[in-house]
Formats: sequence, C-alpha cells, structure tokens
Amino acid sequence: MTGIMEIYDFGQVWRGKTNFQVMPVGNFLFCASVTYTSVKRGTEQENCTVMMVRNGMGDGEVNIYENGSLTANTHHLGLKHEYQTYKFDRTSNSFVITGSSKKMGGDYVINISPNGLVPSFI
Repeated sequence: MTGIMEIYDFGQVWRGKTNFQVMPVGNFLFCASVTYTSVKRGTEQENCTVMMVRNGMGDGEVNIYENGSLTANTHHLGLKHEYQTYKFDRTSNSFVITGSSKKMGGDYVINISPNGLVPSFI
C-alpha cells in the first residue's frame, strides 16, 4: 500500500501543472524525462509518456511507453508496486522506482520527472 500512497503524493504535487493530466477515472497521464540506470545497460534517458494507474485492479501500476532506447524488450516498462519499490522524492518532485532483476543485470533505478511536454498519444 505504501507504493500507492507514493503515487498519490506525487500526483498531488503535479496536479494542475502543464500537460499533467488527471484522467476522469483518476489515472495520471504525462510526458516525463525518464532516466533508467541499470548494471547491464548503464544510464539511459528518454522523454516518454507515462501513465500511473489510480483505480481498480491495476491501482499502483506505472506504465512507461516505449521511446528511443527504452523498449519492453530491453527494459522493465510495465511496473507494479508488488515487484518494485516506489518512492516520491520530495526534493526533486520526481518519482523513483527501484528493483532488481536478471533482465537488468541486477539492481536498477528509474527516475521519472514530468517535463511539461504533451504525452505522445494525446
């Protein structure tokens, strides 16, 4: 449940900001600078559309939509609070996800910072 509260707190700070949309069902949809750091691939950064699910059975899911070097074949982009750790960084107002997996060669960190750009499928 802690991960879900971190999403809520993140959304409270960004609500009303340029191109940070709160959908009618409560999900957050926005474009962000996504920095992905892993043992296997080093540090990679792309501007990606992100949706944070805030209702129903998917509550707490974070979906990063593929762009550039960040693809589902090479990175975890569909994330769940049951498998990763979520943290709202109140200093930078960014959302940080940490985990560990074979796919990423061990530990990985994903930093999501809304950038005010229009999400790719709006």
